[in-house]
Amino acid sequence: MISLSNVVERLSRGLKRHPRTLLLWSDDAGGIKIDDEYLLVKVDGFAASRALYPWCSYRDFGFKAISSAISDVFTKGCKPYIYAVSIGVKPSSMEAVEELTRGVEDAVQLYGGYIENMDTNVGNDTWIDVFVLATCRATPIPRTARPGDFIVLPKAIGLSYVAYREFEKGSTPIYEEVQAFSCRPRACAEVVDLMERSRICFRGSIDISDTVYEALEAIAKINSVGIYMDLDARRALNLTALSYAYVEGVDPVDVFLKSSEELVPLLIVSNLYVQQALEEMRSLGLSPTVVGIVTESREISWRGRVLQKTMWNYEKGRIL
Repeated sequence: MISLSNVVERLSRGLKRHPRTLLLWSDDAGGIKIDDEYLLVKVDGFAASRALYPWCSYRDFGFKAISSAISDVFTKGCKPYIYAVSIGVKPSSMEAVEELTRGVEDAVQLYGGYIENMDTNVGNDTWIDVFVLATCRATPIPRTARPGDFIVLPKAIGLSYVAYREFEKGSTPIYEEVQAFSCRPRACAEVVDLMERSRICFRGSIDISDTVYEALEAIAKINSVGIYMDLDARRALNLTALSYAYVEGVDPVDVFLKSSEELVPLLIVSNLYVQQALEEMRSLGLSPTVVGIVTESREISWRGRVLQKTMWNYEKGRIL
C-alpha cells in the first residue's frame, strides 16, 4: 500500500525550487536568503476530525494549529513575522469560523507577528491551513546529523501520550494539566534564543510533531545513520506522564517513543559542544536530557534492542 508520505516524496522530486534554497524538501520548511536576510516559509494543515480532541474547543483548535506551525519555525531557529490562514467549516458549523479565528489571534498574540491574510471556505470537515513567513538571524537549521553527534531533548515530554491513550480508551483525561496541554500546546520558544546564542553547537534539529520514534527515524533516514539510546526513559518524562505510566502499568520507554504533538525539538549537537549546549539550555530554564548518540549502524536501538516502528498513521488517524 502506498502511503501519503510516499506520494508526497515522489511528487516533490519534480517541483521547481528556488535556485538559492537553503533547505532540503525533507527539512519540512523552505528557506532562502534575499540580500542579507534569511527567510523561512512554513505551511501546515489540520483537520478537526484528526487533530481536535472532543474535550477541546474550536478556539483551542485555532490556537493549536498556529502552535504546531510555529514549532517548526522555532525548531529552525527563526521567528514568525507574517501569517496567512485558511479556515474551512462544515455547513452546520458556520459559527466555528469566529471561534477558530479567536484561537488564531490568541496564538499570534503569544508568539508575535502579524496576520496579513485570511480565507474561509465550506466543506465536509472543519480545517485550518496556516502559512508562516519567518525571519532568521542565521541559516535555518536543517535536519542534519553525523555519527558521533548527540541528540538532546531540551525539556521533559509525555503529556501528549496520556491525552492520546485516554482518547483511545474513550475517556477524558482526569489531569487538568493534560487537558490544557492537549488543547493548547505551546511551542518551545526558548530554543530560538538558544540557537541565536549558540548556533555553532547545533548541527541539526527536528520538531516532535508526530511520534518521537518518527522524529528519530526521519533523522536516521535522511542522513543514512543510526541512533543508539542508553538513557533511563523516566528522566525524559514529565512527572504527570511518569505517574500515569506507573498507575497504568505502561513501560516508560513506550510513553517516550509514542509521545507526539509535543512541539519540542530534538536537537542534534556536535560532540565538541555538548557541555556548552547543555549549560546554555539550563541557563534558559530548560531541563535538557541527552537522548542518544548518532551512529553508523542505520538502526534505531535502545540499549542494544532494535526498536519497532511507532508511527502516526495519517490515513487512520492513529498511532500504529
